[in-house]
Amino acid sequence: MKIRSKFLSQLHLDKHYSLLSAKDVFLIYELFILMDLRHENAIDDVQFKGFMQLCTDLTQKQINKVFDMLDTDGSGLLDFDEFYVLICILIAVRDNEQKQFIFHHSRTVFDILDEDGSGSISAKEFETFSFLFNFHGKALRELFSEFDVTGDEELDYPEFKMFSMACIDRQTEIENRRTSRNSAIHLFEVAFQFFKDMFSRIFLLN
Repeated sequence: MKIRSKFLSQLHLDKHYSLLSAKDVFLIYELFILMDLRHENAIDDVQFKGFMQLCTDLTQKQINKVFDMLDTDGSGLLDFDEFYVLICILIAVRDNEQKQFIFHHSRTVFDILDEDGSGSISAKEFETFSFLFNFHGKALRELFSEFDVTGDEELDYPEFKMFSMACIDRQTEIENRRTSRNSAIHLFEVAFQFFKDMFSRIFLLN
């Protein structure tokens, strides 16, 4: 998920607690009030869709999933507390601070990912919402199996807390490896062009 909101680019989470300052919370609340066209202290799925399309590159299907995930009481509306959690997640993802956010708010993240309210997160539930924190790939499914110590394809809260930290470390490792590979390819291309130009000049001189 990529965040492309100029408004959110001005906001940052506190490094120690992964929360917004009182000033930033006020700004978010003002935005929420502006979106609340019916004056119900809540926003519906249509308003939510418009906001997410402006702020992220998520597909319509993914946006619907996020709305359902945040709508923990099944009311079909999001109140400010639920909207605030979303904003914090978006800022954490944009600033690559998912690990800090999940560490400080692991219980909240666990509860919203626990779609069926069973008290555990299945592999299917995790994969359904993994895009929200930019978790991808086969390596993460393998990690899930490693942390599923009971072998029931479910993670309870303690297992999830350790698993989520490992996920972020693994994702960072994969991205660093990809960056290193791209840098090596670029270096090779530059070197190839240099020798090509050099031999062309030698040929012309002769």
